[in-house]
Amino acid sequence: MDPSKETPSKENRKKSDYESFGEDPWRAMGLVGTIGADLAVCLGLGYWLGHKADLANGTGYYSIIGLVAGLAVGIVTVIFLIRTFAGGKAK
Repeated sequence: MDPSKETPSKENRKKSDYESFGEDPWRAMGLVGTIGADLAVCLGLGYWLGHKADLANGTGYYSIIGLVAGLAVGIVTVIFLIRTFAGGKAK
């Protein structure tokens, strides 16, 4: 029998990063908490910067623009976080 054609046993099989990520609840909880905190900080900072711009210019719409910009930055950083936690390379 050719040893190269044998299927690896459960103990000898190399786990991928995705499998080990799914089996670790602490790491998954860390990811969820990090995503929530990241989105909250990006939205809060975007609103704060927009509010400061509103006060400086006497307008009322920069806070909305700041929220949208904060959400966009938050989504991009969440993508990088998920890639990092899952073991992929952030480009």
